[in-house]
Amino acid sequence: MSARVYRGPQDTMPFVQLKRITRPGLLLSAVPVLLFLSLVMWAFASPAGSSPDDNFHLPSIWCGLGDREGLCEPAQGNDARLVPEPLIDASCYAFAPEQSGACWDSDENGLVLVERLNTGGLYPPLFYGTMSIFASENVEASVLGMRIANSALFVGFLTVVFIALPRRLRVPLVISVLATAVPLGFFIIPSTNPTSWTLLSAATVWVSFLGALTTTGRRQIVLSVLAVVATVIGAGARADAAAFAVFGLLLACVVGVQRLSRSLLLPAIAAAVGGAISLAFYLSAGQGGAVVTGLAPDQVPLTLAQHVGNLLEIPTLWTGALGGWGLGWLDTIMPGSVTVMASSVFFGAIAIGIHRLPWRKTIALTLAVAAAWGVPFVLLAQTQAVVGQQVQPRYILPLLVILIGVAALDVDPVRSWQGPRLLVAGIALTVAMGLALHTNIRRYTTGIDDRAIDPGARAEWWWSVAPSPLIVLLVGVVSFAAIFAALEIELRRSSATAPLDLRRRSTTTHGARRRFPSGISGS
Repeated sequence: MSARVYRGPQDTMPFVQLKRITRPGLLLSAVPVLLFLSLVMWAFASPAGSSPDDNFHLPSIWCGLGDREGLCEPAQGNDARLVPEPLIDASCYAFAPEQSGACWDSDENGLVLVERLNTGGLYPPLFYGTMSIFASENVEASVLGMRIANSALFVGFLTVVFIALPRRLRVPLVISVLATAVPLGFFIIPSTNPTSWTLLSAATVWVSFLGALTTTGRRQIVLSVLAVVATVIGAGARADAAAFAVFGLLLACVVGVQRLSRSLLLPAIAAAVGGAISLAFYLSAGQGGAVVTGLAPDQVPLTLAQHVGNLLEIPTLWTGALGGWGLGWLDTIMPGSVTVMASSVFFGAIAIGIHRLPWRKTIALTLAVAAAWGVPFVLLAQTQAVVGQQVQPRYILPLLVILIGVAALDVDPVRSWQGPRLLVAGIALTVAMGLALHTNIRRYTTGIDDRAIDPGARAEWWWSVAPSPLIVLLVGVVSFAAIFAALEIELRRSSATAPLDLRRRSTTTHGARRRFPSGISGS
């Protein structure tokens, strides 16, 4: 006898019982607050100028709204500008991990000439223009304001997308963010680096568009708009984010489109608008030509053996984003435990996701893996560099976010994550995050040559207005751990409140929920 297939509201189960299952619990609504607290603690964990290439990004931000007295003043040469001196001195500790952040003096007065900034249109202007709103003569306060604003944008936009999505697509969104956040994501999101917006875009474009393709009515309208907004956020920050957004739209079409119909008109318009915006930003930014010309021209051509070596070594860029490479200017080396635990959760999430592989999901996942492997390989080939040179894990992390999200499609969170799996994943990521946060704080308070359990012990540098280093560490770790506690309680609540008949069917068949033709389960 075959098991009955649940077919939504037309089934014998009363609709009011369905609402009991899908209504989020009170604890789940605390997750955005907890995530925001964790990100803000990371915003305090390093001084201004600690983000990669901040000697380029900070002057570009201060000049993001054009010439302004005391902030960005014209100088001789079309691309040169005068900016506050602390913007340039902020990188005095770069590539010197034994050097604390004390060498940076935020009280320095006067303007200094800079010739390396975004006046030549290397990057899209939206990120710099938006961050420039927070720029002032007080560099320390401005940088903290920007970091907190980016944290709020990330959490706020994720929350809006989460609420708008149908329940079946909320799980991939959550897993894609949590499984890729430690440690590089936590460092980059609350920073002054444009990759912060790229990560937000990568996490939300494809899933918002997929939600629009598989829903109707007001939900479809909202998700279509969110997909376009997410595209603008990414494409307005980096040229490669524009390409990632188009790739995300493609994956959503592979999974979500079964046949052409009038219900797809609005998502089609959103895709066209998003594609046009991506193309415009990509073509307008000089950075967009890197895939063709490479990142460092005039290098010695690679040998066949080096190309093969690159192909085999690409996964080290993946694990590099999970702690295998240093943070900041690549000089804050993470403990090996961080890499092991974060990588275990990342690949474990993929393993759980591929437990069910409908053919559309299989195609999308294959494309996602091919992109995460192929894009860095092509970029290395064009740059004529080997793995470990030029191409950094932060360039690849957005593709890993998409890959994990696609792998998590059609996953029943209660059956797949409740109990030991979520507990082990939560403990591993929390410990990895705590170790990474401690290491990052200590690297700037004293340098890595002075070890202590309290990251603020014998501190040579710290913010003039901020909680102590130890408080920052504790709040960051406890907040992050509480996220997994809330998720576990919500899973238990969902399991306990599900009617017995539905739970019975959930454990006896993979067809216990209504399915779209793509293989994505309905809500």
